[in-house]
Amino acid sequence: MKKILFISALAWASIFSVSQAETLKVGFVADWEYGKQKKYDHKYPSKAKKYLNRAVNYYNSTFMPDVVIGGGDYILSRGVKSKKAKKDLRTVNGIFKRANARRLYCIGNHDLFKMSKSSIREILEMENDYAFLDINGFRLITLDTNDNAIGAGRIPDVEKSWLRETLKSDLPVIIFSHHSPIDTPNESSGGGTRVNLFESGTIRSILEEKGNVVAVFSGHRAINYSQEINGISYVIINNLVDKKALGSFATIDISKSDEEVVSVHVNQYGNRPASYDFSKTIISD
Repeated sequence: MKKILFISALAWASIFSVSQAETLKVGFVADWEYGKQKKYDHKYPSKAKKYLNRAVNYYNSTFMPDVVIGGGDYILSRGVKSKKAKKDLRTVNGIFKRANARRLYCIGNHDLFKMSKSSIREILEMENDYAFLDINGFRLITLDTNDNAIGAGRIPDVEKSWLRETLKSDLPVIIFSHHSPIDTPNESSGGGTRVNLFESGTIRSILEEKGNVVAVFSGHRAINYSQEINGISYVIINNLVDKKALGSFATIDISKSDEEVVSVHVNQYGNRPASYDFSKTIISD
């Protein structure tokens, strides 16, 4: 009898330990690029609805995320009028809204060709251009990497100040943006790198100040890519309608142990699948 009780106690201790672990599941889909064109450069805009439906169905039936996040560039607005751009955004976002999870969004540069940020916020039901959400023991931050005064790929000073203040948290932080704060390999020309976010070094310095940023997820470039810089993992999720990675979307599993170790597992689906695993120990002040 004593042996049975001892095993039972261990089992309950294990169950209690698991119950204390903090976990978060995030779905991330970047660069939907919806439009009437069958083909535009390396994209298939007319296929966006089909593949976004497929991503949402997977989230709802299999992954069941706590949050889904759009990575910007929701429409291919070149060559269309403002009224049509708004209609296209409403159409494709109607699919994304079927996800059984809270929704967050980043604004992409293509979204701004024919629409103002206020119009985008209204259609996507965003309160602000950038935001944070505390959920399941983690802080999620969405950045706006398009400065109205200067242009795409830039973060204005007021947002940098907001970011510094928002990072003053004891929670582990996961960041989402359209443009990445790192340069990426230039696959299309066979060499060199491409700048995504101007002043990327300044932004990375801000992210490194507190020591609680685990990862930054972005889109913009049609590439599968991951790089760690000074303890932060930067991940590029390929475009939904890129011809090489058609149907690309990501699932992100995040967990934190009692020892303050945050572990992240990423699966990217579509015609060019990828997976990433990394972890970081968060040192509290």
